Amino acid sequence: MKKFIIPPIHKYCTAILLAAASSSAEETQRIVTVGGAATEIVFALGLGESVVATDLSSIYPPKARELPMVGYVRNVSPEGILSMEPDLVIATGAFGPPTARQTMEQLDVNTLWLPKLLSAEDLRGAINAIAEKLKKTAIAAEIIDNLDTQLEDASERAQQWSNRVPKVLFLLEPLGPATSGMGGGLNSKADALIQLAGGQNAAHAFKGFKPVSAESLVSMNPDLILVGQSNNHRGNAQSIKAMMTSAALSGVNAIRHGAVHAVPLDDLAFGPRLGEAVLRWNTQIGKISKLD
Repeated sequence: MKKFIIPPIHKYCTAILLAAASSSAEETQRIVTVGGAATEIVFALGLGESVVATDLSSIYPPKARELPMVGYVRNVSPEGILSMEPDLVIATGAFGPPTARQTMEQLDVNTLWLPKLLSAEDLRGAINAIAEKLKKTAIAAEIIDNLDTQLEDASERAQQWSNRVPKVLFLLEPLGPATSGMGGGLNSKADALIQLAGGQNAAHAFKGFKPVSAESLVSMNPDLILVGQSNNHRGNAQSIKAMMTSAALSGVNAIRHGAVHAVPLDDLAFGPRLGEAVLRWNTQIGKISKLD
């Protein structure tokens, strides 16, 4: 029987191929993302194929919804995360409950903890942190440049408006005939979006998301009401029509001017599409400013 001897040059080629395969394996990580922004950033960086699981707040891109879920960002199961055998976990500051985070911090799991994303600066920092971890800094720079261009466009538009800054109310849940809504107060993502879009938050009397009754809405008297819309929320045409025809709300500026509009609920994700969301809200605020 003949013996096949690999010449030295072939040995070198084989070594190179093995090294390349090893390098490729290292780059193809099993990533679990927790938080809509974390998921969007990883996909925007071109590494969506490495994501093996995410959470219920990750609704974009659509492909993310096809993946296994480890719970909701504020109610995560560490066991569910571990069952996916991740090489890397990327989580936003909304990760909870506190006991779940404590458990994750005590485990020998490679985890990148992002802050709570409440500003454009927070988002830039998160994009850069993930990009450095995944060695995608060039793509990250392009994403941030695009974001900054969109935010600058919104700011320039707002500077052309009247002297009075329109008052805007964001409702996570619209008011019903016998139910309160849920409004975004100060220090919320809704508040940050309103300001970036050139408006002032009508819900300045409270922080975070709190119930909003018909009486309190009349007291706020917003010029524009934006209602979050998704498959799991009531921000649809019927609920908006109910608010528009409510006798109790007839004196509110936004109702009188027909300025009640649905916006995608995931505008609050504060991911790479933040600039798009700001421009969307900015357009609606701009229409109101022309009424003064």
